[in-house]
Amino acid sequence: MKFGAIDIGSNGVRLLISRPLQEDTLKPEWKKVEFTRLPIRLGDDVFSTKEIGKKKLDLLTKAVKAFSLLLDIYNVDFYRACATSAMRDAKNSDKIVKLIKKETGITIDIITGNAESKLIMNAFLHLLPKAETFLHVDVGGGSTELTLIQENKALVGKSFNIGTVRARENKIKPEEYDKMHAWIKEHVTWVPKLKGVGTGGNIHKFGELAGVTQGNYLKLQKLVELTEDIEAIDLHERVYHLKLNPDRAEVIDVAGRIYMDIFERTNITDILTPYHGLKDGIIQDLWERFYTKQKD
Repeated sequence: MKFGAIDIGSNGVRLLISRPLQEDTLKPEWKKVEFTRLPIRLGDDVFSTKEIGKKKLDLLTKAVKAFSLLLDIYNVDFYRACATSAMRDAKNSDKIVKLIKKETGITIDIITGNAESKLIMNAFLHLLPKAETFLHVDVGGGSTELTLIQENKALVGKSFNIGTVRARENKIKPEEYDKMHAWIKEHVTWVPKLKGVGTGGNIHKFGELAGVTQGNYLKLQKLVELTEDIEAIDLHERVYHLKLNPDRAEVIDVAGRIYMDIFERTNITDILTPYHGLKDGIIQDLWERFYTKQKD
């Protein structure tokens, strides 16, 4: 069986097709069949004009149409398309969803920040050491989600309009940082021996640059050093020396600063980077629905 996920983010648009390596468990290992990421950057429009413009709509429609063809070619059994911060904020998002449905046959679900966080965590929660307490931090192009995790369960979480593309457009309101810092103070700073879990394409890239393998921890000090090193070089060096995609190269240092702000405030020095994202969570959720239905 094959499962597909379309993740329409503020920076990139992604398609993941995977198949379970075991079909007798709720939490199987997954084999990646196909992965495609396109840097459409819907947030460029939305965070400056509050709408998705014609050019971005055209690119998004073409991307979803291509993804639809790949889903057919790979004979995918179940799939879901989810859109996050940029589409949540776009005044014309309902119109966009209808147009893309008409052009491609794909229905896009615009999900809340909390729903986004739950889907992401569902891909990796079972992999965390149960005895440890974690703060999950997911920094995207348009929003940052924070969730306190104890005994592999999410206790409390919150989504904030703080993201890399939003920052690049200078559209983060100072009070949004105040809200996030107040939430951290209320729900997180009192927790002893707290560890971090970082998700999102940028921290995954930081993990790769630091040589951190799956299941191991990125040290905060290393994250600080990498962020400062990247800030000190220009876009050309980021692309050709660090081998970053141009859209990643433009925002990775911004993401580093957001992660640093959160982890330093919470005294977190060890950050697990499970290399899972929304796309993985969508696929895991589809599998669990299928698996549970088969068992009924």
